[in-house]
Amino acid sequence: MADKTRKDEIFEEAMEKYGVKLDRRSPLEVLEDKLDRLSKKAKNPEPEKKEVAKVARTIRNKKTGNTFGPLPGWENNPDFEVIEWETEDGND
Repeated sequence: MADKTRKDEIFEEAMEKYGVKLDRRSPLEVLEDKLDRLSKKAKNPEPEKKEVAKVARTIRNKKTGNTFGPLPGWENNPDFEVIEWETEDGND
């Protein structure tokens, strides 16, 4: 079997350490850059964003066109649609 090239080493390191399969057809410089980025990302992971629950502000009845604030159980009624959502920070 032939000796391992630098590309092979980078490919194996990316798979072992980061679980990422790199494209062997890429030039060596590109592979080295991708491996460097993976290592930096592993050292400084991005903080997870909290998922903010949407709150309906204004609802409209599709049949009548009447608009009003949220009512209990409006989510289960197919005749209602939300036309305005509360902002994420709660300010108007």
